[in-house]
Amino acid sequence: MRLPLMATVPTMRNALLVLLLSSGCTSVLDAKTVVGPSGSRLDLPAGALTAPAELNIATATTGFPAPPSTAGSTVFALTPHGQTFALPVTVTLPAAAGQTRLLTAQPGGQWTAVPGARRVGETIVAEISHFSYFVTASASPVRAVIGDGWAVREIAVDDGGVKTLFEGTPLTNFVTSVAVDQQGRVYWLDNGTDSLSRVEADGSGQQVLYTAADAFSNPSGLTLDEPRGALYWVESGRIMKAQLDGGAVTTFLPMTGNTYPTSVVVAPSGQFLFFTDEGTDTVNRIGADGSGRVVLHTATDAFSNPRALAIDFNAGLMFWGEGFALVRAPLDGGAVTTIDPGVTEATTVTGVSLDLGAQQVYWTDNGTDALARASYDGSGKTRLYQSAPFDPGVMDGGASTLNFTNPQGVALIP
Repeated sequence: MRLPLMATVPTMRNALLVLLLSSGCTSVLDAKTVVGPSGSRLDLPAGALTAPAELNIATATTGFPAPPSTAGSTVFALTPHGQTFALPVTVTLPAAAGQTRLLTAQPGGQWTAVPGARRVGETIVAEISHFSYFVTASASPVRAVIGDGWAVREIAVDDGGVKTLFEGTPLTNFVTSVAVDQQGRVYWLDNGTDSLSRVEADGSGQQVLYTAADAFSNPSGLTLDEPRGALYWVESGRIMKAQLDGGAVTTFLPMTGNTYPTSVVVAPSGQFLFFTDEGTDTVNRIGADGSGRVVLHTATDAFSNPRALAIDFNAGLMFWGEGFALVRAPLDGGAVTTIDPGVTEATTVTGVSLDLGAQQVYWTDNGTDALARASYDGSGKTRLYQSAPFDPGVMDGGASTLNFTNPQGVALIP
Protein backbone atom coordinates (compact mmCIF):
# COMPACT_ATOMS: atom_id res chain seq x y z
CA MET A 1 0.00 0.00 0.00
CA ARG A 2 1.33 3.45 -0.88
CA LEU A 3 -0.13 6.60 0.58
CA PRO A 4 -0.09 9.88 -1.36
CA LEU A 5 2.75 12.29 -0.80
CA MET A 6 1.40 15.79 -0.19
CA ALA A 7 3.23 19.10 -0.51
CA THR A 8 2.25 22.61 0.39
CA VAL A 9 2.23 25.29 -2.27
CA PRO A 10 5.76 26.81 -2.52
CA THR A 11 6.12 30.39 -1.32
CA MET A 12 8.69 32.94 -2.50
CA ARG A 13 11.15 31.83 0.19
CA ASN A 14 10.47 28.18 0.85
CA ALA A 15 8.83 24.98 -0.19
CA LEU A 16 7.50 22.45 2.29
CA LEU A 17 7.13 18.78 1.55
CA VAL A 18 5.06 16.82 4.03
CA LEU A 19 5.29 13.05 3.82
CA LEU A 20 2.31 11.28 5.35
CA LEU A 21 2.35 7.61 6.29
CA SER A 22 -0.35 5.72 8.12
CA SER A 23 0.65 4.01 11.33
CA GLY A 24 2.41 0.73 10.71
CA CYS A 25 2.81 1.27 6.97
CA THR A 26 6.26 0.11 5.81
CA SER A 27 5.98 0.50 2.05
CA VAL A 28 8.49 2.83 0.40
CA LEU A 29 7.53 6.25 -0.87
CA ASP A 30 7.28 7.16 -4.52
CA ALA A 31 9.92 9.41 -6.04
CA LYS A 32 8.96 13.05 -5.66
CA THR A 33 10.32 16.55 -6.30
CA VAL A 34 10.33 19.58 -4.04
CA VAL A 35 10.58 22.96 -5.75
CA GLY A 36 12.08 25.81 -3.74
CA PRO A 37 12.97 29.48 -4.25
CA SER A 38 15.04 30.73 -7.20
CA GLY A 39 14.78 27.43 -9.03
CA SER A 40 16.16 25.30 -6.22
CA ARG A 41 14.82 21.79 -6.07
CA LEU A 42 15.18 18.45 -4.37
CA ASP A 43 14.56 15.11 -6.10
CA LEU A 44 13.86 12.16 -3.83
CA PRO A 45 14.10 8.61 -5.18
CA ALA A 46 11.70 5.98 -3.94
CA GLY A 47 12.83 4.69 -0.56
CA ALA A 48 14.92 7.73 0.37
CA LEU A 49 12.69 8.39 3.37
CA THR A 50 11.64 5.58 5.67
CA ALA A 51 9.72 7.69 8.20
CA PRO A 52 7.45 10.75 8.09
CA ALA A 53 9.37 14.00 7.65
CA GLU A 54 8.66 17.61 6.80
CA LEU A 55 11.31 18.89 4.39
CA ASN A 56 12.00 22.55 3.82
CA ILE A 57 14.10 24.43 1.26
CA ALA A 58 14.62 28.11 2.04
CA THR A 59 17.11 30.90 1.56
CA ALA A 60 18.91 31.71 4.81
CA THR A 61 20.44 34.90 6.17
CA THR A 62 21.64 33.76 9.62
CA GLY A 63 22.64 30.65 11.52
CA PHE A 64 25.45 29.47 9.27
CA PRO A 65 29.24 29.95 9.56
CA ALA A 66 30.82 32.72 7.49
CA PRO A 67 31.13 31.38 3.91
CA PRO A 68 34.55 31.46 2.20
CA SER A 69 35.33 34.22 -0.27
CA THR A 70 34.65 31.94 -3.25
CA ALA A 71 31.04 31.28 -2.17
CA GLY A 72 27.95 32.84 -3.73
CA SER A 73 25.76 35.40 -2.01
CA THR A 74 22.76 33.12 -1.42
CA VAL A 75 22.86 30.40 1.22
CA PHE A 76 20.14 27.76 1.13
CA ALA A 77 18.91 25.99 4.26
CA LEU A 78 17.67 22.45 3.71
CA THR A 79 15.91 21.51 6.91
CA PRO A 80 15.51 19.89 9.32
CA HIS A 81 19.27 20.13 9.86
CA GLY A 82 20.79 16.71 10.17
CA GLN A 83 17.96 14.96 8.29
CA THR A 84 19.43 11.85 6.68
CA PHE A 85 18.25 9.61 3.88
CA ALA A 86 18.36 5.90 3.18
CA LEU A 87 19.30 6.70 -0.41
CA PRO A 88 21.10 9.77 -1.81
CA VAL A 89 18.79 12.58 -2.92
CA THR A 90 19.59 15.08 -5.65
CA VAL A 91 19.76 18.79 -4.87
CA THR A 92 19.80 21.45 -7.58
CA LEU A 93 20.69 25.05 -6.75
CA PRO A 94 21.03 28.11 -9.00
CA ALA A 95 24.64 29.05 -9.78
CA ALA A 96 26.28 32.23 -11.02
CA ALA A 97 28.78 32.26 -13.84
CA GLY A 98 32.01 30.51 -12.95
CA GLN A 99 30.60 28.59 -9.99
CA THR A 100 31.33 24.87 -10.16
CA ARG A 101 31.30 23.68 -6.52
CA LEU A 102 28.76 23.11 -3.78
CA LEU A 103 29.68 23.68 -0.13
CA THR A 104 27.80 22.48 2.95
CA ALA A 105 27.95 23.22 6.68
CA GLN A 106 26.03 22.24 9.78
CA PRO A 107 25.05 24.97 12.26
CA GLY A 108 28.20 25.80 14.18
CA GLY A 109 30.32 23.68 11.85
CA GLN A 110 32.66 24.41 8.97
CA TRP A 111 32.13 24.62 5.21
CA THR A 112 33.26 21.58 3.23
CA ALA A 113 32.93 20.69 -0.44
CA VAL A 114 30.23 18.23 -1.51
CA PRO A 115 31.94 15.44 -3.49
CA GLY A 116 30.59 14.88 -7.00
CA ALA A 117 28.93 18.30 -7.37
CA ARG A 118 28.77 19.40 -11.02
CA ARG A 119 27.55 22.33 -13.07
CA VAL A 120 24.50 21.65 -15.27
CA GLY A 121 23.45 24.69 -17.26
CA GLU A 122 22.90 27.53 -14.78
CA THR A 123 22.77 25.24 -11.77
CA ILE A 124 24.92 23.08 -9.50
CA VAL A 125 23.66 19.53 -9.07
CA ALA A 126 24.83 17.06 -6.42
CA GLU A 127 23.76 13.91 -4.60
CA ILE A 128 23.52 14.42 -0.85
CA SER A 129 22.71 12.20 2.10
CA HIS A 130 21.95 14.85 4.73
CA PHE A 131 20.31 18.24 5.16
CA SER A 132 21.99 21.43 6.32
CA TYR A 133 23.21 24.73 4.82
CA PHE A 134 24.37 24.74 1.20
CA VAL A 135 25.96 27.41 -0.99
CA THR A 136 27.38 27.34 -4.49
CA ALA A 137 30.98 28.45 -4.98
CA SER A 138 33.59 29.00 -7.64
CA ALA A 139 36.58 26.73 -7.94
CA SER A 140 39.71 28.27 -6.57
CA PRO A 141 43.30 27.06 -6.81
CA VAL A 142 44.39 25.20 -3.72
CA ARG A 143 46.65 27.38 -1.58
CA ALA A 144 48.56 26.13 1.42
CA VAL A 145 50.17 28.13 4.21
CA ILE A 146 53.24 26.63 5.85
CA GLY A 147 55.68 27.50 8.57
CA ASP A 148 58.99 27.61 6.73
CA GLY A 149 61.71 28.01 9.32
CA TRP A 150 61.60 31.66 10.39
CA ALA A 151 58.91 32.57 7.79
CA VAL A 152 55.26 31.98 6.97
CA ARG A 153 54.69 31.31 3.29
CA GLU A 154 51.65 30.84 1.07
CA ILE A 155 52.13 28.16 -1.60
CA ALA A 156 50.00 28.09 -4.77
CA VAL A 157 49.78 24.34 -5.09
CA ASP A 158 48.83 24.26 -8.78
CA ASP A 159 51.70 26.35 -10.10
CA GLY A 160 54.20 26.37 -7.22
CA GLY A 161 54.03 30.13 -6.69
CA VAL A 162 55.28 31.32 -3.30
CA LYS A 163 54.14 34.39 -1.37
CA THR A 164 55.79 35.36 1.92
CA LEU A 165 53.32 36.52 4.57
CA PHE A 166 55.86 36.89 7.37
CA GLU A 167 59.63 37.01 7.12
CA GLY A 168 61.33 36.68 10.48
CA THR A 169 64.99 36.42 11.35
CA PRO A 170 66.97 33.16 11.18
CA LEU A 171 67.94 31.83 14.63
CA THR A 172 65.49 34.31 16.22
CA ASN A 173 62.13 33.17 14.83
CA PHE A 174 61.03 29.58 14.31
CA VAL A 175 57.44 28.95 13.18
CA THR A 176 56.06 25.68 14.56
CA SER A 177 52.38 25.73 13.59
CA VAL A 178 49.95 27.66 11.36
CA ALA A 179 46.17 28.03 10.99
CA VAL A 180 43.84 29.96 8.66
CA ASP A 181 40.35 31.27 9.48
CA GLN A 182 37.39 31.62 7.12
CA GLN A 183 38.37 35.24 6.41
CA GLY A 184 41.76 34.07 5.18
CA ARG A 185 43.65 35.50 8.16
CA VAL A 186 46.74 33.49 9.04
CA TYR A 187 47.77 32.61 12.60
CA TRP A 188 51.09 31.10 13.67
CA LEU A 189 53.09 30.07 16.71
CA ASP A 190 56.75 31.06 16.99
CA ASN A 191 59.00 28.85 19.09
CA GLY A 192 61.78 31.43 18.93
CA THR A 193 59.77 34.22 20.54
CA ASP A 194 57.23 31.98 22.35
CA SER A 195 54.41 33.94 20.78
CA LEU A 196 51.14 33.71 18.84
CA SER A 197 50.70 36.09 15.89
CA ARG A 198 48.15 36.86 13.18
CA VAL A 199 48.27 38.59 9.81
CA GLU A 200 45.60 39.56 7.28
CA ALA A 201 45.12 37.48 4.15
CA ASP A 202 47.18 39.93 2.08
CA GLY A 203 50.05 39.88 4.58
CA SER A 204 49.22 43.23 6.15
CA GLY A 205 48.31 44.13 9.73
CA GLN A 206 50.59 41.76 11.57
CA GLN A 207 49.71 41.47 15.27
CA VAL A 208 51.32 39.63 18.17
CA LEU A 209 48.30 38.25 20.01
CA TYR A 210 50.02 36.50 22.91
CA THR A 211 53.47 35.92 24.37
CA ALA A 212 54.10 33.14 26.87
CA ALA A 213 55.56 34.08 30.22
CA ASP A 214 57.86 31.05 30.01
CA ALA A 215 60.67 31.72 27.53
CA PHE A 216 61.01 27.95 27.00
CA SER A 217 57.32 27.14 26.49
CA ASN A 218 57.85 25.73 22.95
CA PRO A 219 54.32 26.52 21.62
CA SER A 220 52.96 24.30 18.82
CA GLY A 221 49.85 22.43 17.67
CA LEU A 222 47.67 25.46 16.87
CA THR A 223 44.01 24.93 15.92
CA LEU A 224 40.99 27.23 15.53
CA ASP A 225 37.45 26.82 16.86
CA GLU A 226 35.81 29.67 14.94
CA PRO A 227 32.15 28.88 15.74
CA ARG A 228 32.94 29.47 19.40
CA GLY A 229 35.49 32.24 18.80
CA ALA A 230 38.37 30.29 20.31
CA LEU A 231 41.75 28.84 19.49
CA TYR A 232 43.83 26.14 21.16
CA TRP A 233 47.52 25.25 21.18
CA VAL A 234 50.04 23.42 23.35
CA GLU A 235 52.88 24.88 25.36
CA SER A 236 55.01 23.55 28.22
CA GLY A 237 53.09 20.25 28.16
CA ARG A 238 49.70 21.96 28.55
CA ILE A 239 46.77 22.57 26.23
CA MET A 240 46.00 26.29 26.17
CA LYS A 241 42.83 28.11 25.10
CA ALA A 242 42.22 31.76 24.14
CA GLN A 243 39.89 33.98 22.16
CA LEU A 244 40.65 34.50 18.48
CA ASP A 245 42.19 37.87 19.30
CA GLY A 246 44.52 36.27 21.84
CA GLY A 247 42.55 37.44 24.87
CA ALA A 248 41.31 35.43 27.87
CA VAL A 249 44.18 32.92 27.83
CA THR A 250 43.53 29.93 30.06
CA THR A 251 44.97 26.47 30.62
CA PHE A 252 42.49 23.96 29.22
CA LEU A 253 44.42 20.82 30.18
CA PRO A 254 47.32 21.02 32.64
CA MET A 255 50.33 18.75 32.46
CA THR A 256 49.83 15.80 34.81
CA GLY A 257 51.89 12.65 35.14
CA ASN A 258 53.49 11.75 31.82
CA THR A 259 51.03 13.78 29.75
CA TYR A 260 52.72 16.03 27.17
CA PRO A 261 50.30 17.11 24.38
CA THR A 262 51.71 18.01 20.96
CA SER A 263 48.67 18.90 18.80
CA VAL A 264 44.95 19.58 19.18
CA VAL A 265 41.81 19.37 17.01
CA VAL A 266 38.31 20.58 18.00
CA ALA A 267 35.23 18.65 16.86
CA PRO A 268 32.83 20.79 14.76
CA SER A 269 30.18 20.38 17.46
CA GLY A 270 32.56 21.78 20.05
CA GLN A 271 31.72 18.89 22.38
CA PHE A 272 35.10 17.17 22.17
CA LEU A 273 38.78 17.89 21.65
CA PHE A 274 41.22 15.38 20.20
CA PHE A 275 44.94 15.55 20.94
CA THR A 276 48.19 13.70 20.47
CA ASP A 277 50.37 13.09 23.52
CA GLU A 278 54.06 12.28 23.12
CA GLY A 279 54.42 11.70 26.86
CA THR A 280 52.18 8.63 26.71
CA ASP A 281 52.52 8.04 22.93
CA THR A 282 48.76 8.21 22.47
CA VAL A 283 45.93 9.84 20.51
CA ASN A 284 43.10 10.95 22.79
CA ARG A 285 39.59 12.40 22.98
CA ILE A 286 38.41 14.60 25.83
CA GLY A 287 35.24 16.52 26.62
CA ALA A 288 35.04 20.26 26.04
CA ASP A 289 34.94 20.69 29.81
CA GLY A 290 38.24 18.82 30.17
CA SER A 291 36.69 15.62 31.50
CA GLY A 292 36.20 12.11 30.16
CA ARG A 293 39.57 11.48 28.53
CA VAL A 294 39.50 8.44 26.24
CA VAL A 295 42.63 6.90 24.72
CA LEU A 296 41.88 6.11 21.06
CA HIS A 297 45.31 4.82 20.06
CA THR A 298 48.55 3.84 21.77
CA ALA A 299 51.70 3.57 19.67
CA THR A 300 53.63 0.32 19.88
CA ASP A 301 56.91 2.25 19.80
CA ALA A 302 57.45 4.13 23.05
CA PHE A 303 59.54 6.72 21.20
CA SER A 304 57.16 7.39 18.29
CA ASN A 305 56.06 10.84 19.55
CA PRO A 306 52.56 11.16 17.99
CA ARG A 307 52.01 14.72 16.66
CA ALA A 308 50.46 16.92 13.97
CA LEU A 309 46.88 15.64 14.27
CA ALA A 310 44.25 16.43 11.60
CA ILE A 311 40.72 14.98 11.36
CA ASP A 312 38.14 14.56 8.60
CA PHE A 313 34.98 14.34 10.69
CA ASN A 314 32.84 13.70 7.60
CA ALA A 315 34.88 10.63 6.63
CA GLY A 316 35.51 9.65 10.26
CA LEU A 317 39.30 9.53 9.84
CA MET A 318 42.22 10.83 11.90
CA PHE A 319 45.67 11.54 10.43
CA TRP A 320 48.89 12.22 12.32
CA GLY A 321 52.65 11.80 12.33
CA GLU A 322 54.07 8.88 14.31
CA GLY A 323 57.70 7.90 14.31
CA PHE A 324 58.91 8.49 10.77
CA ALA A 325 55.49 7.81 9.20
CA LEU A 326 52.26 9.58 8.32
CA VAL A 327 49.39 7.36 9.50
CA ARG A 328 45.61 7.34 9.75
CA ALA A 329 42.95 5.54 11.79
CA PRO A 330 39.17 5.60 12.24
CA LEU A 331 37.85 8.36 14.48
CA ASP A 332 36.94 5.85 17.19
CA GLY A 333 40.46 4.38 17.18
CA GLY A 334 40.66 1.09 15.31
CA ALA A 335 43.39 -0.23 13.05
CA VAL A 336 46.15 2.16 11.97
CA THR A 337 46.99 2.47 8.27
CA THR A 338 50.30 3.87 7.05
CA ILE A 339 49.84 6.60 4.45
CA ASP A 340 53.53 7.27 3.95
CA PRO A 341 56.18 5.21 5.77
CA GLY A 342 58.84 7.91 5.61
CA VAL A 343 62.54 7.18 5.75
CA THR A 344 64.34 6.29 8.96
CA GLU A 345 66.26 9.26 10.36
CA ALA A 346 65.28 11.33 7.30
CA THR A 347 61.56 11.97 7.78
CA THR A 348 59.66 13.81 10.50
CA VAL A 349 56.04 14.80 9.87
CA THR A 350 55.58 18.21 11.50
CA GLY A 351 52.20 19.40 10.19
CA VAL A 352 49.12 17.83 8.58
CA SER A 353 46.13 19.43 6.83
CA LEU A 354 43.25 17.89 4.85
CA ASP A 355 41.41 18.80 1.66
CA LEU A 356 38.06 17.28 2.65
CA GLY A 357 36.43 17.59 -0.76
CA ALA A 358 39.31 16.05 -2.71
CA GLN A 359 40.15 13.63 0.14
CA GLN A 360 43.82 14.53 0.01
CA VAL A 361 46.28 14.95 2.86
CA TYR A 362 49.03 17.59 2.93
CA TRP A 363 52.01 17.41 5.28
CA THR A 364 55.25 19.20 6.09
CA ASP A 365 58.36 17.12 6.69
CA ASN A 366 61.36 18.70 8.34
CA GLY A 367 63.52 15.71 7.49
CA THR A 368 63.25 16.28 3.74
CA ASP A 369 62.38 19.99 4.18
CA ALA A 370 59.33 19.71 1.95
CA LEU A 371 55.56 20.05 1.62
CA ALA A 372 53.94 16.92 0.19
CA ARG A 373 50.47 15.71 -0.78
CA ALA A 374 48.81 12.34 -1.31
CA SER A 375 45.36 10.81 -1.47
CA TYR A 376 43.87 9.46 1.74
CA ASP A 377 45.04 5.98 0.74
CA GLY A 378 48.61 7.19 0.19
CA SER A 379 48.51 7.06 -3.60
CA GLY A 380 49.67 9.90 -5.82
CA LYS A 381 52.30 11.26 -3.45
CA THR A 382 53.69 14.53 -4.80
CA ARG A 383 56.29 16.93 -3.45
CA LEU A 384 54.78 20.42 -3.79
CA TYR A 385 57.43 22.67 -2.25
CA GLN A 386 61.06 22.38 -1.25
CA SER A 387 62.45 24.73 1.40
CA ALA A 388 65.61 26.58 0.54
CA PRO A 389 68.70 25.30 2.40
CA PHE A 390 69.95 27.35 5.31
CA ASP A 391 73.49 27.30 6.71
CA PRO A 392 73.70 28.75 10.23
CA GLY A 393 77.48 28.64 9.83
CA VAL A 394 77.16 31.77 7.73
CA MET A 395 75.80 33.56 10.78
CA ASP A 396 77.80 32.08 13.65
CA GLY A 397 81.35 32.24 12.35
CA GLY A 398 81.32 28.77 10.85
CA ALA A 399 80.75 26.85 14.09
CA SER A 400 77.86 24.85 12.55
CA THR A 401 77.67 22.75 9.42
CA LEU A 402 75.00 23.04 6.72
CA ASN A 403 71.48 22.80 8.11
CA PHE A 404 68.06 23.22 6.54
CA THR A 405 64.99 25.34 7.09
CA ASN A 406 62.85 22.64 8.79
CA PRO A 407 59.28 23.51 7.71
CA GLN A 408 56.65 22.93 10.40
CA GLY A 409 52.88 23.26 10.12
CA VAL A 410 50.51 23.46 7.15
CA ALA A 411 46.97 24.80 6.71
CA LEU A 412 44.84 25.09 3.58
CA ILE A 413 43.22 28.44 2.78
CA PRO A 414 39.41 28.11 2.67
